[in-house]
Amino acid sequence: MTLKVRSKALPHDEQLLSYFRKKDANHDGFLSKEELQEGFKELSLRIPKTRAQHALNHADGNGDGLISLDQELCGVIEYAEGKGF
Repeated sequence: MTLKVRSKALPHDEQLLSYFRKKDANHDGFLSKEELQEGFKELSLRIPKTRAQHALNHADGNGDGLISLDQELCGVIEYAEGKGF
């Protein structure tokens, strides 16, 4: 099943957007699975590795294994909000 990802974040999403943008440890403009995992771990979520993989599956529109901060990060926020974060 493919979920449609919003193209723009809503104002209440700004805190999560800012948080995940800061997780780009190597400043390449993308979040790797490891960077996502660290972000979910810092949010004190159980099974951060699994959460990171699910977020990646949900948001990685082009299948390259990375989340573009410019084009795909909103999908991570949708996933996180769907899980109650």
